[in-house]
Amino acid sequence: MPIRWKHSSRFDPSVVLRKIDAARTVNPEGGASFSGFDWEECLPALHSMLQMPPAALEVDSSHLVWRALTQVRGALNPTNFLAATNSELSALLATREEQYRLLTTISVRRDHLPGSVSSQGASIRFLKTAFPSKFNARSQLIEKHPAGIRDTPAAYCPLIISLKAKSPTAAVNKALRAVDLQRALWCLMANPRMQISFGSTAMDPINVVRLGGYHTLHHQDGSPAGDGLWFEPGFVPSYALVFSKPAIVRKNTQWALRRLAVSKYKDELVSAMVRYARAFDEWDSNTAFIRLWSALESLVTPGFADYERLVRRCAFLFQEGDFHRQMLEHLREYRNDSVHSGELSDRARILCYQLQLYFGALIWFHLRNASFFLSLEEANRFLDSPADAGQIRRQLQLARKALGFLR
Repeated sequence: MPIRWKHSSRFDPSVVLRKIDAARTVNPEGGASFSGFDWEECLPALHSMLQMPPAALEVDSSHLVWRALTQVRGALNPTNFLAATNSELSALLATREEQYRLLTTISVRRDHLPGSVSSQGASIRFLKTAFPSKFNARSQLIEKHPAGIRDTPAAYCPLIISLKAKSPTAAVNKALRAVDLQRALWCLMANPRMQISFGSTAMDPINVVRLGGYHTLHHQDGSPAGDGLWFEPGFVPSYALVFSKPAIVRKNTQWALRRLAVSKYKDELVSAMVRYARAFDEWDSNTAFIRLWSALESLVTPGFADYERLVRRCAFLFQEGDFHRQMLEHLREYRNDSVHSGELSDRARILCYQLQLYFGALIWFHLRNASFFLSLEEANRFLDSPADAGQIRRQLQLARKALGFLR
């Protein structure tokens, strides 16, 4: 499936491309140069207009767009730019994969973790001791590129994520997606359901399982895959989590990963769970709420904002549907106030806990029914079912009558 322009009357890529073209000079020897700064603000807009295929998930799409802009020889227009973008994607996908190792740490006590897990095409190994000596370049990279963040606590568990990828950027994206999926499952089980915080702890992220401050990428022999590193800009140190029942956590995690593997829409589920993990890494609870609401939307009303359906579908998951409808309406009201009027609330942390309840219930619903629904659309149609048993029985009667007509 190629890259396409999004089918929306709101977008006209030719306007943005003309703006970029006015600042672009094509070099006869190949490539292009750009003058001024106006064209830079056009790049994110151009990126938003493109519909990326699943094959481009691990590709650095920003670099892809940039490369395409430098490869078009004539005046930029939607047709030749799209052709150049797909040509660059094909070239990247044809690149031979290499073995990489991402080294990072996680806020869980070492003796409570499994030896390793496999997820999203990556193998995550949890170390009982420090990183092997062949990865000494990690400490050198951190010393060479200080990011000005706080030190990662020594109690954090070191982990090595092994994977194949076509580029260093793709390797980091793929590795962090795998470990963030793992974190999402643990956070859904271990995050507080409600917690009143005071003082400095009121500004801590909600997630109890968080990554350390630095991530370094290496080749298989331990040498660094480049001269840079990745870090968490808003890193806040945490204690090392101790699971009260680690055996049950491991069992439930394995079950969830098996259910994900058989789901017909596992990519959507994984993306939403990764977004949940990253949302609650935020120390600003207002930002965390908006990001988690967006993750919820991506599953319940994908592709469009229909809050009536979102409230109805989430409330259907609970026996006390009327009560939960009111709670969801109150969360919806806060979401609208914070987005449209910029209103922030000191109660945002409590609202995050409330929203987490509905996101968690939705994820477990999809995992329990992973082998039943043929698509996310079909699952959402099920959530549109009437909450009244009498109405459902009547629908069954009508369905049986229709089946009789067909026979």
